[in-house]
Amino acid sequence: MRIPVLFVFCLICIMITSNLSIGQIVYPSVRIETFDTTIYGKNLNDPYFWMSRKANEKELINFCHEQNTLTHSLIDSIPGDDKLMAAWGEAFSGLEDELWSVHTVGEMIYYNREIPGEGIWLCRRKSANAPEEKVLGKLSIHGQKYSIRKKVFAHEKSLLALILTQNGEANPHIRIFDLDKKEFLPDSIGRVMFNDSRGVSMTWLPNDAGLLYTQAPPTEKESEVYYNGKIKLHIIGNDPERDEAIFGIGLNSNIKLKAYETPYVYSFKNSPYIVARIRAGDADNYAFAVHCSKLKGAQTPWKKLKGYVNLGDGFDGNGKFLFAVTKGGPNYRVVKINMETGSKPETVLKNTPDVIAPVDAGNSTGIVAGKDVLYVLIRKIGDMQLMKIDYSSNSSSLLPMKSKGAIGDLNIIDDNDLIFASGSAIQSVKYMHYNYKEQQVAPLPFADKAFDLSHDLKTQILWIPSRDGKSIPVSLVYSKHLVLQNKNPLLIEAYGNSGASNDLFFNPTIIPWIKLGGIFAYAHVRGGGEMGEAWMKDGQFPNKMNSINDVVDVADWFIENEYTSASKQLVMGGSAGSFLVGMSINQRPELFAGGLFLSGLPDIVTYQDGAFARESKSVGPIGTKAGFLSSLSVSSYYNVPKNQKLPAMLIVHGGTDYILGLHPAARYTAKLQQEQRGEKPILLLVDWESGHLGSELENLYIYKFALWQTGHPDFQPK
Repeated sequence: MRIPVLFVFCLICIMITSNLSIGQIVYPSVRIETFDTTIYGKNLNDPYFWMSRKANEKELINFCHEQNTLTHSLIDSIPGDDKLMAAWGEAFSGLEDELWSVHTVGEMIYYNREIPGEGIWLCRRKSANAPEEKVLGKLSIHGQKYSIRKKVFAHEKSLLALILTQNGEANPHIRIFDLDKKEFLPDSIGRVMFNDSRGVSMTWLPNDAGLLYTQAPPTEKESEVYYNGKIKLHIIGNDPERDEAIFGIGLNSNIKLKAYETPYVYSFKNSPYIVARIRAGDADNYAFAVHCSKLKGAQTPWKKLKGYVNLGDGFDGNGKFLFAVTKGGPNYRVVKINMETGSKPETVLKNTPDVIAPVDAGNSTGIVAGKDVLYVLIRKIGDMQLMKIDYSSNSSSLLPMKSKGAIGDLNIIDDNDLIFASGSAIQSVKYMHYNYKEQQVAPLPFADKAFDLSHDLKTQILWIPSRDGKSIPVSLVYSKHLVLQNKNPLLIEAYGNSGASNDLFFNPTIIPWIKLGGIFAYAHVRGGGEMGEAWMKDGQFPNKMNSINDVVDVADWFIENEYTSASKQLVMGGSAGSFLVGMSINQRPELFAGGLFLSGLPDIVTYQDGAFARESKSVGPIGTKAGFLSSLSVSSYYNVPKNQKLPAMLIVHGGTDYILGLHPAARYTAKLQQEQRGEKPILLLVDWESGHLGSELENLYIYKFALWQTGHPDFQPK
């Protein structure tokens, strides 16, 4: 049975009458209220749990405003903005010719780029050699400003579905843009749900007559708007209020979905079938398919794809077959599934020496289907490859790559040619074109320029031993002029969750840190997908502590080998990567000068909003004793060490974060401030107009804080 989070207990309200002072920092006063219960023999004592109750929301917001004011006053007093802005300006100016988010429709190529003086535009070319056409710039509809969270192009028609938000992640809804007329259609669909941090799942019917999308249930409960969504069908020109649901919990009598299983929807360029994949909270993900001609509301005859374990968006369709990356080998395998029958998958590719990648670094598909050939992304840290598989012969070969680095953004153009992004940690993206007939790779003629910092920066991969003998790959980026083993400022970032991988592309955000003498280290810890299925499993429930231990062991190794020192080392992680920040510091606070806890979740035990069930597979289902104890063991909030000098901490959260509520971050702030026995600051930064993915303002404060806490002389309070 699921353990309830609201227990019968005795309330004792106590008000702290004096402000808490650490060194010269005086924190805002905060009341405490007894919350004391025992689950599976473990006592939970939480004097700040009152912040998570809806009835206390106003008081919570006031607390966050007071903390935010303190954070601004402290970090604003630190000089160095001009140095950061200058370094960012130089890095971003080098990207003026860079394109991103390329998408093909037939021979037409769409992409984003920044036009000097005009901002970011969606542009297109009718062929690779055609002139550029500006299509869509900054958005303002009826005087209201919007941000584009996600784009989905129609398969053949010049139509674009957009999920739009305001002030971060508020008011998520769908609009449809005519790319030829350069105007919005009257259709407006909302409120839609966020399936994940990228936005709503949506796709076009194979004939482009309408749109399939997921919509949140009509509820004000934060714990429900992220789940229980239904896939609906919208025909262009119809009233969205009459859109019919075709898939979802309690809708199809033969499909029994659990309460925390979320549907995503897909269609394909070369197939008439539609796929609904299910993201499960505590079990393997799975999928259903149906021919588009058989859509009949709740009576739609979905076929479950038997024996197929879904790995996110790693699939594509051709005719009646779904080609997908799935489990079944140490480095995954590629299978072919008959969507008409749903019969057992047939293996197409297995036993590759390197990992088959279901998705790229941006979580776009790592497998795309042409008319006669399939392209599959092969993951090797720092040296990714692309494999071509012929449908008729099942023969495979690697494409002739010209450089090492990361690959992503795969797109079929014409019938069998491939366009893809190629870059590295020290060189910005070029878009490459593989000519299927000539079997050659060459840059797209209008996307052949790259900002190359190899003259100034260097990247390398270290293999660092963990306490149990595993070697942890760590990607470094640093200045060529830096002596590595010289106790430098060092920033470790990690994620290690749900099989997600980080293939390092050029990231201008970290350039000031490197230019000012720091090392950036991305630790590909267990729980991520960089090293295959076994690597992922070794960092998930019941082994989640391994991913935390990996970060600690990497940090310890850096100090022992004098890459850095305890006074100059920081750890950073966002979203599920925040587990690693809080728990690494809890385990070995003496290794770190500070932590950067970004859009994070410090309490995975009592929290039941958006991310709760999503992380059950990762940290453990709290409805079982083993799952509860595992979740408790990796909850940063409940494991803060007592009577110790803690590193500095900057807890950053977006005020409109659709995925994670603000209250756990606020509780964590109060708890750390209460337990701090040293003089390092514990600060909460809330950008009230930011969501889960952060903002430019947050970046400025993050790097000022990092340089302040690692002792850079130009970033000390005056």
